[in-house]
Amino acid sequence: MRDIIKILAALALFIGITNTQADQAKPELDALFKTLKTSTNLIEISEVQNKIWFHWYELPSDAVALQTIFDEGMKALHFGQPQIAVGHFTRVIDNAPQFAEAWNRRATTFFMLGDYEASLSDIQQTLILEPRHFGALGGLSMIFENTEQFEKAIQAEKLLLDLMPNNQLIQDRIDQLKQKALESRI
Repeated sequence: MRDIIKILAALALFIGITNTQADQAKPELDALFKTLKTSTNLIEISEVQNKIWFHWYELPSDAVALQTIFDEGMKALHFGQPQIAVGHFTRVIDNAPQFAEAWNRRATTFFMLGDYEASLSDIQQTLILEPRHFGALGGLSMIFENTEQFEKAIQAEKLLLDLMPNNQLIQDRIDQLKQKALESRI
């Protein structure tokens, strides 16, 4: 796991976490991420995140036929059927490996199943495709928190803070993780 955080940090620096579109080539995304970076209003930040999620949920035009399979995976995830969800997301990944959200959703499902290694692997792929993926960065932080690697969780949260520097909720989470790290040393 130590190598994964180094890879992700290097990736963010190399690619430029705020300027990359990866497979998410919609021009609207850059403007939305710019708003995330400058907004000081938590309601606006949440609304912008929802708009970004909307774009991320749509498959690229060359893979739109897989949308139904992806949507079925989302339903299975929602209804607590993680094995079925993994199957659907894997089918999408096999046929559209450039679609970051399928990797992210499978990572989420693996996290729910307690398979942190598989989740980390899919988070890594998500971030290669979309380095600004705040959902994947949040998932990375949660894995490190659940495995009591608080300093790494803090590093992941700091990458989120780079995307949304005025989001007080992220700063509060960093403070909570610092407290947990301190308590774990006692």
